[in-house]
Amino acid sequence: MDKALLVVSFGTSYPETRERTIGAIEQKLAERFPDRVVRRAWTSNFIIKKVAKNEGLIVDTPEEALGKLAAEGIKDVIVQPTHLSDGYENQRLMEIVRDSAGQFERIAVGRPLLFTEVDRETVARLMPQLCLGDADSKALMLMGHGSDKHPVPVYGQLQDAFAKASDCVFVGTVEGTPTFEEARAKLAASGYRDVVLAPLMIVAGDHAINDLAGGSPDSWKNRLEADGYQTEVILKGLGEHEEIRELFAKHAADAENI
Repeated sequence: MDKALLVVSFGTSYPETRERTIGAIEQKLAERFPDRVVRRAWTSNFIIKKVAKNEGLIVDTPEEALGKLAAEGIKDVIVQPTHLSDGYENQRLMEIVRDSAGQFERIAVGRPLLFTEVDRETVARLMPQLCLGDADSKALMLMGHGSDKHPVPVYGQLQDAFAKASDCVFVGTVEGTPTFEEARAKLAASGYRDVVLAPLMIVAGDHAINDLAGGSPDSWKNRLEADGYQTEVILKGLGEHEEIRELFAKHAADAENI
């Protein structure tokens, strides 16, 4: 086999959610591309070192994974990131791919989950159904990561897509914009009093467990309850949803067909 699919994620040190999210996406891609060797790489050196120390789990960086594939004689590679947007991590990945391109006859990169306007519109239609079902009396507040160092416009763009699709979904971020306060103001103006909280992240890790649903007075759940809202938390990363995994598989197929 001289073709490969490299699935690149940020990584997580939470083993339980890892297999339900990153692992499940990798499995979906392996099923969809049986003629390709499927490999894993993470972009977070901190998490790579942490899981190696705590679990004995060795995960390659993208540079290491591509080098190993080249050494094995792989000629054709699809790189599929599980990133949400074309932010700092994805742009750094693209630099690595460009630097490694000479080692292969062909290398193509699938787009992140929310890369195009059509991608964002698709996710905007999916999320209320995945998190709220048929409930029409509840709002959905999603927590994205964001960044206080690098602008991440995709969260605001996704909020615009949600606004076009329904009136009950509000996006905030841990770092950057839209802020929790901005999402809370939109929620207050909407008139909804029952709120479902969920992470807008591939993995439901530290931010979801602590910042979204934790026992601290500063958690989003407790701040909304202090405002008088009835809350429910769905601690599921996006990677746990079959529909989201299908979107990543489609993005990889689009890259293969370029």
